[in-house]
Amino acid sequence: MPMWLGMLCGFSVMALIASTLSHYVGLALGDYIVYLKYVGAAYLVYLAWVIFHAEVKENGEDSSCSFASGFIVQFTNAKMIIYELTVYSTFVLPYSDKLIDLYKVAAWLLMAGPLANLAWLMAGSVLKPLFTNHRKAVDTVMAAVILLCAIAIALY
Repeated sequence: MPMWLGMLCGFSVMALIASTLSHYVGLALGDYIVYLKYVGAAYLVYLAWVIFHAEVKENGEDSSCSFASGFIVQFTNAKMIIYELTVYSTFVLPYSDKLIDLYKVAAWLLMAGPLANLAWLMAGSVLKPLFTNHRKAVDTVMAAVILLCAIAIALY
């Protein structure tokens, strides 16, 4: 739980930074902001590729699950930063150039992201035998779902 709370704080700080940054990038790019969704979709395709081709590694218990490590992990998490920027450039900036609208979406993301992370954390302990025993199948399904998300973003 201390690590999750650190991740929550790191996610929160980065959400505020990303929404503010997105606002100014949106102002600078104007109508071209809609093309940033393709950058996010391309990253998702890359992420699906990496997951699909991931090698099975032995997992050891990590004793560094502290608030600080959770904060640093989430604050520097490239996937989270691209997630934030993709959400803003795909679903907010094409329709509004108001900073307050980005902050409203950031507030929703602050509820959805960490809660989903907590659910994944809890489910992970229950599903660990499935993930361990059927690693390639799980990775294939996860990669396919991420690829479908990328396609949906690109076609939206």
